[in-house]
Amino acid sequence: MAKQVKIKEIAKMAGVSAGTVDRVLHKRGKVSQASLEAVERVLDEVGYRYNIHTSAISFRKTFNIAITIPNVNDGEYWNYIKRGINHAIEEYFDVNLKCDFHYYDQFDSKSCVEAYDNVLKAEPDAVIIGPTFIEETQRLCNELDSKNIPYIYVDSAIEDTDPTAIFTTDHHACGMLAAKLLHMSIPQESTVAILLAERTGNRTSNNSISRKAGVQAYMEAVGLDDRLIYSSYVVGSHEQTKKRIESLLDEHHDLKGISVLNSRGHVVAGILQELGRQDVKLISFDLTEGNIKGLEEGYITALLCQRPELQGFHAIKTLISHLLYKNIDRQTRYIMPIDVIFKENLPFYKEIINP
Repeated sequence: MAKQVKIKEIAKMAGVSAGTVDRVLHKRGKVSQASLEAVERVLDEVGYRYNIHTSAISFRKTFNIAITIPNVNDGEYWNYIKRGINHAIEEYFDVNLKCDFHYYDQFDSKSCVEAYDNVLKAEPDAVIIGPTFIEETQRLCNELDSKNIPYIYVDSAIEDTDPTAIFTTDHHACGMLAAKLLHMSIPQESTVAILLAERTGNRTSNNSISRKAGVQAYMEAVGLDDRLIYSSYVVGSHEQTKKRIESLLDEHHDLKGISVLNSRGHVVAGILQELGRQDVKLISFDLTEGNIKGLEEGYITALLCQRPELQGFHAIKTLISHLLYKNIDRQTRYIMPIDVIFKENLPFYKEIINP
């Protein structure tokens, strides 16, 4: 059970004032990075659990939270976002939350529209959005703004909207890093292929747009943009995707590097394994079960990961604080670190996602 430690004791242990500890706990006012880290370190050491919910409002009111994210499957990326959300709901059990999930098919914009419509019909107190489609999300957020309903993004942010907070990573930097890893892993004059998932209307996801731009920027910076080709794969159709990979390899005999700009790298890894092409280096995203298998078997070179469970956890935590105290500045952006995972350091990360 968490220890009940007084704020003055925490301040003394962290070497800061009690006022600084109070500002950290309530997320208000300015605190230096050094003081923030010192206080958070002590909080972790003593197992302190601040009950932000002792205000009578938390016991009188039930907050209805709508959560709209892509479909969740065990072992896949969005499952970890959901796991973080559920962890936070359990952690802050003393707040009366009613959380309803509205899932959509991230490869079908019509499914997204239906889920967003259901969110609006629910008339929630707040919303957590895992966006994929730009225009559809902008329309949803315009409606939420008109109703003064706060919303928080996880995974990525959409331009021309006004969220309460954003939990994401720098997807442009992710693209640059993916390109750099390929550049370091293959012969200098090799061709590099970037694979994007096909979606309804041949549209590209918000994240993939930023990552693609990052890849392009890096390759231009090193003078290799003429070695870069773009293609796509068909989600849910192994045979069509295999034919496209085979065509790429036949047309470009010097193709030695591929980056899949989402969490479906394992699909391409499986095809490379079928073709016996371990000479082709593959960079993808997210520590999903399929990608872990590809990394262990040597058909994925590296994975770039963005701590989805933490994103989900902090989204709920921040939303609770905003609903109770209205003390979160608009457009607060929390950038997750980019973890680069190879086969050699994989065991450490497997312990994190499977505690």
